[in-house]
Amino acid sequence: MSADESVNPSSEMGQNSKDNSEEVRLTRLLNLYREWIGATTHELRGPLSSAAMALNTVMQRSDLPDAVTSSLRTAERSVAEMSDLVQDMFDIIKLELGAFELSLTPNVSVYEIFEGITEEFASQKEVLSFRSVPDRSIVATLDEDRIRQVIRNLVSNAVKYTQRGKQATIAISMRRFDNHYFEIAVDDAPNGLGMSSTDLYSLNSHEPFWRSPSAKEIATGTGLGVQLSRSLVERSGGSLTYESEFGKGTKATIKLPYISEPSVR
Repeated sequence: MSADESVNPSSEMGQNSKDNSEEVRLTRLLNLYREWIGATTHELRGPLSSAAMALNTVMQRSDLPDAVTSSLRTAERSVAEMSDLVQDMFDIIKLELGAFELSLTPNVSVYEIFEGITEEFASQKEVLSFRSVPDRSIVATLDEDRIRQVIRNLVSNAVKYTQRGKQATIAISMRRFDNHYFEIAVDDAPNGLGMSSTDLYSLNSHEPFWRSPSAKEIATGTGLGVQLSRSLVERSGGSLTYESEFGKGTKATIKLPYISEPSVR
């Protein structure tokens, strides 16, 4: 090696120090950003909750004109969608900061979660049919609010992503898988948008905030729901898998233990 080709050790050390300093700065900025998002979403939840309660109170009146009732229902749904988005953002940040904890409740009747979701979505004008086939005998130890959140995310996506000009066709079911696990499935065939094999591969790659090109053409979204649902199910000791065919629909299957044992990921 000639003198011109020799490496200056002090120059290398200086470059490494500069790279490390930049990495520390970027990590600090990222953490500050996450903390800011967490604080902001926390502040938003209060006003949204108040708005939802106010709308609910007004809608209890029986003397409202049909047009007013219809407008209030639209507003109520919009507030609920915004509340879901804020909650998803809040949970994602807590997961990334390692501050997320499940609140486990023993002897939860999973069927009751199904009932509430069925009542919420079955009457929506975007839904053509909504079929619920749960095993009413299944009882589990789990975080009831989080599992409800996951199922709602999946059903909400099934309502949102349908083939053009068609209403949603949704079937949710629950069955015992074996002595340790049970399964919950959300299927939007035959009117669901579905995904190509390439899109399904991308979905299963765990890429943050991923959305398929065809989904972006149908409706707006953030991709938060898919990422969060998978994280919540895995934290509960379970799994979330997808089967899909473009132009036919998607089936999402949640497998959960009867007794959740929170895992750290």
